[in-house]
Amino acid sequence: MLSTDTNTLELLALLDAHDIRELVLCPGSRNAGIVHSALNCGKFNCHPLTDERSAGFYAIGLAQATGKPSAVIVTSGSALANLYPAACEAFYQEIPVIFISADRPAEWIGQMDGQTMVQKGALGTMIHSITLPLESKNPWYANRLINEAILECTHHTCKPVHINIPISEPIYDFNTEKLPEVRKIERIEDICRNIEKITEKAKSCKRAILLVGQLSASTANNLNITRPGITTIAENLSNLNPANYTNSYTVDWDRMAPLDLVITIGGHLTDKQMKQWMRNNPPRQHWHVSEDGRIADLFCCQTLAIESTIRDFLNETPQLGKPIKLPTKDTIQSKIIERLFLNLPANAVVHLANSTTVRKAQLSSVSATVYCNRGINGIEGCMSTAVGYATANPDKSVFLVIGDLSFFYDQNALWNTNLPTNLHIMLINNGGGAIFDTLPLPDDDRSRRYIQAKHQTHARAVADEYGIRYLNGESKIHDFIASTNTVILEINE
Repeated sequence: MLSTDTNTLELLALLDAHDIRELVLCPGSRNAGIVHSALNCGKFNCHPLTDERSAGFYAIGLAQATGKPSAVIVTSGSALANLYPAACEAFYQEIPVIFISADRPAEWIGQMDGQTMVQKGALGTMIHSITLPLESKNPWYANRLINEAILECTHHTCKPVHINIPISEPIYDFNTEKLPEVRKIERIEDICRNIEKITEKAKSCKRAILLVGQLSASTANNLNITRPGITTIAENLSNLNPANYTNSYTVDWDRMAPLDLVITIGGHLTDKQMKQWMRNNPPRQHWHVSEDGRIADLFCCQTLAIESTIRDFLNETPQLGKPIKLPTKDTIQSKIIERLFLNLPANAVVHLANSTTVRKAQLSSVSATVYCNRGINGIEGCMSTAVGYATANPDKSVFLVIGDLSFFYDQNALWNTNLPTNLHIMLINNGGGAIFDTLPLPDDDRSRRYIQAKHQTHARAVADEYGIRYLNGESKIHDFIASTNTVILEINE
């Protein structure tokens, strides 16, 4: 029988799934469940060594001989510190060794409990180190972390990694019959040499979609996204031709049938309903394509990381599915944003602020290049980014669409002696964080005032302070668009 500790079972099952066979086992109490389960699951070649210093180098020898990663498993405390010389040697020789340490629960570190020390990062900053959540209360997270660590061991060059596993009492509970079925994430680094493998994985996928996140204009330019032969869904932040995709916000995800394959390319997606639906209805396969081959497990079901440029992936891969009919829903567009987008000049560039603004803007087609700070998605700096862009591109008409909290939070962006004259700021002022109206907040005016930052501030004084032309109301939209000087158009909702 095997340990009941879910982290232990997940780890051993993934070592097996990734075909890692050679395990060096060191004695100890905190790692006893891992050692016992490794010995009795029938999946590994187990090597007993008492001295952890020797065990680390023994694992290096195994990896050298087999050409595959080996693993060494030690107990908590100074046992891990004894692996440091071997970790350094493995790093500089580029040898794939997985150093696995059992650990005490975090609340006991530094509390004078036995065999405790800070173990994450104990093998040095050059070693990729992860610590699993205690008892895998979030199994998806533990699975992802272990997959990432194992894949990192052989990504581009071989290198050592460190997996730290907190284990709580009872340590010696052995009531599990076999290792569980686990999700294995794979990585393909050379797409040209692996077309057959990709095609084989896609064979059974009848219902497939290509989901496109944020792309720079240079990446999106002339990108033929229809090549895979599957339905393409995107947002305005993709900077693709709107005629070539279905907007994510128009899809009725609640009526979408289960999917076999989702391929994601590009950066962040704003559609929260889509992301929640994917997590509740995970496709059988999720592939993410990126130049660094990263794990981007947005829907908690990624199965493949493809290291490739988007253009190479679309050009090299054959048809990967069949187009499907998407259920659509009625959407309520922002009339003022739609009017702006319909009347933009030919050389226009659009910057969108985060929160409600970027979501409202997804519902109206736009032919201009679109930017938004979706790396972290904060409201700070949205206006500053637009000012910087406009300064560097004086021949373009730059239009910033921004909400009131983002505008007033970042009003120092206008405190600039070199403020560009090609900047047009459309401020949609609804007196607070409108995004919070979509949340089930308590019906309490005082709470809402604090949570939503309710206010009665307007931009005229800001415009006057910095000598910026000020307009108010939807009737001024054409004057706003045609302005040849920096201008603020405030729309009060």
